[in-house]
Amino acid sequence: MRFPSSVTVRRGVGVLVTGLIAGVGVVVFRWTLRALVDLLQRAIGVKRLVAVTEISRLTGGRLWLLPVFILIGFLLAKVVSVQSGVARRGERGADRVIEVVNGSTVKLPMPEALGTGVAGVIALGTGVSGGPEGPIAMLVGGPLINWLPRLGLEKRDVRMFVACGVGAALACLFQAPLAGVLLAGELFVVGGFLGVVILPGLLITAIAWGVDTAVFGGSPLIGHLSFGTIHPQAYATAVVAGVIAGAIGLLYRWWIVVAGKEIIRRSRSAWWRWAVIALGVTVITSGIAFVAPEVLSTGTGWIRLVVLGAVLRSWPLWLLLLVPVARLVLTGLSLSAEAPIGVLGPALIIGTFSGAALWRLAALAHVPVSFGSLATVALLMFAAVFGSIGRVPLSMIVIALEATGSMTIAPLLVVAVGVATVIVHRRGMTIFGAQATPGQSPLAPLG
Repeated sequence: MRFPSSVTVRRGVGVLVTGLIAGVGVVVFRWTLRALVDLLQRAIGVKRLVAVTEISRLTGGRLWLLPVFILIGFLLAKVVSVQSGVARRGERGADRVIEVVNGSTVKLPMPEALGTGVAGVIALGTGVSGGPEGPIAMLVGGPLINWLPRLGLEKRDVRMFVACGVGAALACLFQAPLAGVLLAGELFVVGGFLGVVILPGLLITAIAWGVDTAVFGGSPLIGHLSFGTIHPQAYATAVVAGVIAGAIGLLYRWWIVVAGKEIIRRSRSAWWRWAVIALGVTVITSGIAFVAPEVLSTGTGWIRLVVLGAVLRSWPLWLLLLVPVARLVLTGLSLSAEAPIGVLGPALIIGTFSGAALWRLAALAHVPVSFGSLATVALLMFAAVFGSIGRVPLSMIVIALEATGSMTIAPLLVVAVGVATVIVHRRGMTIFGAQATPGQSPLAPLG
C-alpha cells in the first residue's frame, strides 16, 4: 500500500521518520547498554569500569564473576544470532547494512536486524570487546529498510534515507553531529563521497541529534581542549603518526577479515568448536581485563582520560602498549566467536593508546617538546587508524575536531589521516567488504 501523496511530501515524511528512528534507536541502545554495564559492575563489585586510579586495575571481591558474565554474553549472543539467522551469514551489522544499501534488492529481515542488535548489545554489556556501530547500524537500519517502503518511497530514496539514518545514529553515539552527513556519504562507498545525502543527511541528523540530546544532553566526547600554537615540527609528527596509523589499520583489517573469518569457517560446523573458541576468548579477555579494564566492552570512556593525560604518568609503558595489542586481538577473537559487534570503537581505542605510547616513547628518547603534546599525538592516531582502514577520512577528521571543540589541530589531522589513507589506498584495502566504488553505488548520480 503506497502512501497517498506527492513525491515531495513522501520524502519529507521519510526524513522525519528516519530522523526519529535514528534518534530513538540511539536512546534505546544507550539505555540498554548502560543498564547491562551497571549490572556487570554491581555483580563483580566494581563501582566504575572507567575510573581514574593510580594504576588502571580492577579490584574487588567478586571479580571471579567477570569471566562468567563474558561467557554468558557470548552464549546469549550466539543463541540470539542462531535464532535470527545472523550466524548463518557470518557478517557484522554495519557491513550487512552496507551490503543491503548497495545490493540489487533492498531487503533485510526484521528478525535478523533486531537479532543482530540485541545480540550485540548483550555481548557489549557483558564485557565483550567490540564497537557499538554494528548493533546500532542494525537497530536503526533494519526498521528503516522494512518501514520506509510503506511510505511509497522509491528504492533509491530508501537507500539514501537508510544511509543518512545510520550516519546520523553513529554521529550521535560519538557526540559529533556534523559528522552525520559525512558518515552517510563515506561509509557506503570506498574512495569517494555520495553527494546525494547532503541535504537529507543534514535534516535527519538534526532530528536524531535533537532526540538524543533531549534525553542525554550533548557534550564533546573528550572535552574542550586548547592546543596552543602548532609548531612546524608538529607536521613531521603528523606524518609519522599517519604512517604508523596506516600500518596499524592494515594489520587490524588483516586480523579481523582474514584471520577472524578463517576461525569462523573452521568453528561453524559444530557447537563444541564454537564453545572452545568462546571459552578461550573469555579466559583471555577476563585475564587481561584484571590488569587492563580498557579492553572491556566499547571502552570509549578511556579515550578522554588518555587524551587529557589524567593518569598517564602513573600508567607504565607496558600498559600503554598492551591495550592496543589486546584490543586488536580480542576484537578479532570476539568476532570469531560470532559476537555481532562493531569494529569502529576498538579502532578508536587502538589509535588513542598507540598515540599515547608513541608520545611516551618520544619523551623517553628526549625528542623536543615541539614533537607534539600528548593530546595532539593521541588525537592524530585516534582519527587516522579508522579514518584510513574504514575509508572514512573526512568523517574521522570532523569527529576528532568535534570531540575536542577545537579547530587548531585541523591541519595536523588532515596530514595524519591523509598519509594513513594513502597507505591503505595503495593496498586497495577496506575493513568493510560490502562498500562499493562511487560509480557502482546505487546512490551514484543518475545519468
